[in-house]
Amino acid sequence: MTRPGDDDLRREALFQQRLAERRAEQNQFPWSTGGGDAAEFDIPKDESKLFADRSIEDASLSDDEVERRALLDLTNYNFWSFYKRLNYEVRRASRYKRDLALLLVSVDGLHDLSQRFGLQLENTIILSSGRILLGSIRDVDIAGRCRDDTFGIILPETPTSGVEVAAERLRTKMEEHTVMHNHQPISLTVSVGGTNVLGDDKGADVIVARAIEALKSSMKQGNMVSLV
Repeated sequence: MTRPGDDDLRREALFQQRLAERRAEQNQFPWSTGGGDAAEFDIPKDESKLFADRSIEDASLSDDEVERRALLDLTNYNFWSFYKRLNYEVRRASRYKRDLALLLVSVDGLHDLSQRFGLQLENTIILSSGRILLGSIRDVDIAGRCRDDTFGIILPETPTSGVEVAAERLRTKMEEHTVMHNHQPISLTVSVGGTNVLGDDKGADVIVARAIEALKSSMKQGNMVSLV
């Protein structure tokens, strides 16, 4: 006998499988293939679905378009889609009493670099930062570009200890990275602010506000992680 919701679970499992395959083809998510670093972020697969419901974006989207958006083109602003996804994950975390975390990652001094060297360098930095970010998160995490210099990352099923590791890993990877402009290496750093909730029905706006406050604290010094 088929139980209510079984079809949804099967579709979700199929989507998750396709998504993992597509991301593996793009080599975006090395942690999803195992290795020494992945263990710090291991979570039960049946408890970490993306729950990629088309209604979150647009019910008319094709499978290919849903998958493309899931791969996350971080060169474009998609804060509204990101916020809707966060709102969905907040409701899910509250319903099942699960951990949920949000990170905001701001490229330090991006505006000043753009003023000095032009938009071409800004675009190069955004592309490079997006690649580093996508290579530093799990295949169940959701990323988006929230404004010109800031990315957001939703981390389902992630306790405070996992948030700290993820944020520091990302900060370190950016600190070690440089971009080239007219044969000149330019170092990059990021400020990271984050928050974690455990099944709290706080609402996405409250969680975003908490993460923003943490980000502001980090931005005062730069190249820093702050969590609240």
